[in-house]
Amino acid sequence: MSTTNETLLREGITEKPESLWSHYIRRFRKHSLGKIGLVILLVLYLGALFADFISPYTMTWGDKTKPYHQPSDIQLMYDGPQGRQFKPFTYEYKITNIALRTYEPVPEHTIRAISRESRVGVNGLRVVADEDSQARRASSVLLAVTRQYRLGTSDPAVSILREALQDLEHDPDPDARRLVDLGPSTTEGGQQIPRQILLAKGNKNFLRFFNQGIIYSFFGIPTRTHLFGSETGGYFPIGTDATGRDLASRLLHGSRISLSVGILGAMITIILGLLIGGLAGYFGGWIDNILMRFTEVLISIPQLYLLFALRAALPSDLSSVQVYLIIVLILSFIGWSNVARIIRGQVLSIKNEDFVLSARTMGLSQFKIILRHVLPSTFSYVIIQSTLSIPGYILGESALSLLGLGISEPQSSWGLMLAVGRNFRVVRDFPWVLIPGFFIFLSILAWNFFGDGIRDALDPKSKH
Repeated sequence: MSTTNETLLREGITEKPESLWSHYIRRFRKHSLGKIGLVILLVLYLGALFADFISPYTMTWGDKTKPYHQPSDIQLMYDGPQGRQFKPFTYEYKITNIALRTYEPVPEHTIRAISRESRVGVNGLRVVADEDSQARRASSVLLAVTRQYRLGTSDPAVSILREALQDLEHDPDPDARRLVDLGPSTTEGGQQIPRQILLAKGNKNFLRFFNQGIIYSFFGIPTRTHLFGSETGGYFPIGTDATGRDLASRLLHGSRISLSVGILGAMITIILGLLIGGLAGYFGGWIDNILMRFTEVLISIPQLYLLFALRAALPSDLSSVQVYLIIVLILSFIGWSNVARIIRGQVLSIKNEDFVLSARTMGLSQFKIILRHVLPSTFSYVIIQSTLSIPGYILGESALSLLGLGISEPQSSWGLMLAVGRNFRVVRDFPWVLIPGFFIFLSILAWNFFGDGIRDALDPKSKH
C-alpha cells in the first residue's frame, strides 16, 4: 500500500489535490544543490543575526599590542595541579618583532590584569606583566590600573589591588584567577560605575562555552555571555587585523551588512522593475517610449563608472547607516533597468490573455488589473531573478568597500576587511586577512545554488 502511495506521489497523483506551493516545495526538495545552498544561507544569516552572541569579542574591541596576531592554536589537554585533564586553552603571546609582527608565548610567571567594564562600547584595560621579579610585575599592573581609573596612591582601591596581587603571587596554583572589586567610581554626571579587575596568573587563556567576556548589547539587553571564548582574552580563532581587532568577530558583524545589502538591493530593484516595466508594457504608446528610452540610456552607461560617480557625488562625512542605505540605493538604481525590460516583455504578452480581457469586460480599473492579474503572472520570473541577482549586490558592496567608497571604519563589512589585501606584503605575510573573501565566495555560490533550485522548481519543463 505504501509503495502504491509513493508511486502516486512521485507521479504527482494524490488523493488530495496538491496546492501550488506544495508542488513547488516538493520539486525544490529534489534539487540537491538547491538544498545545499539553502542550508549554507541559513547558517550564514543565522550567524549574522546572532553575531553579538557568537563572536568572542565585540566588533570594535581590539588589543593594540597584537597587530596581525596569527590564528590561535588550541591546546586540548591541560597539565595542572589536579593532573592531566581535558581543558582547552591557548597560550598568551607577546610581540617580539614589531616590523615582522612575530610573536612568542609569554613566560609562565606572567600576571595579567583585565578590566571588566560595565558600559557597552568601552574598550577595557588589558595588561600583561611578564617581568622577572614579583615586585616589578605588581608595579606594572598597579601603574596601568591607576592610569586607567585615575587613582591616587592613597586611594583604597590601590591597596585592595596590591593585596590581591600579593595573594595571587603566593597561590600555589600556577594558573590561579582573582576577580577584584575596586569599588564604584563616580562619573561627571553623578552615576556610580562598578570597577572590577580580573587578575590571571600564568600564560594560558582557558576556553569554554558561554564565556563571560566583553559586555555588549544583545537586542537591547546588556550581557557578557559569548558562545565561546576566554575570560582573559588572547583567543583569536582566525587572527587579528592591523589594529589588533579579532577578525572572527568583525567577520560575523560584517556579514550583517554584506548579506543584507543583497536582499534589500534585490527587493528595491524588483519593485522598480515591476513598476516601470509593468507600466510600459501595459499602457504602451508614449509611456512605453519614454520609460524604455530612459532605461536604454541607463543600460548604455558603464555600470562601474556610474557606480563610482554616484558614490563620489555624495558627501563623504556621512554616518555608517547613511552610507549603508546609500550603497543599497546606488546598487538598486543601477540594477533595475534589465529587470524592467524583461517585465515589459512579459506584460506585453500577458495583457492580451483571456483572463485580462475578461477583467476589462467586467469593468475593473486598469490599476486593479495590473496589480491583481498582470503583475502576479510575472512573479515566477521575479522570484528567480531575485535569488540570482543578490550575488551581484554582495559583490557590488564588496567592490565599493574595497575601494574605500563603501562602509567605513569602525564599521565592518567583508569588502572593507579585504581592503588590506591591496598590499601584497600583508597578503604574503598574514594570509588569514583574506578569509572574508572565502565567505564572499561561499555566499555567492550558495545564492546561485539556491537560485537554480528555485528556477527548476518553478519551471514546469524542468526534469525536477
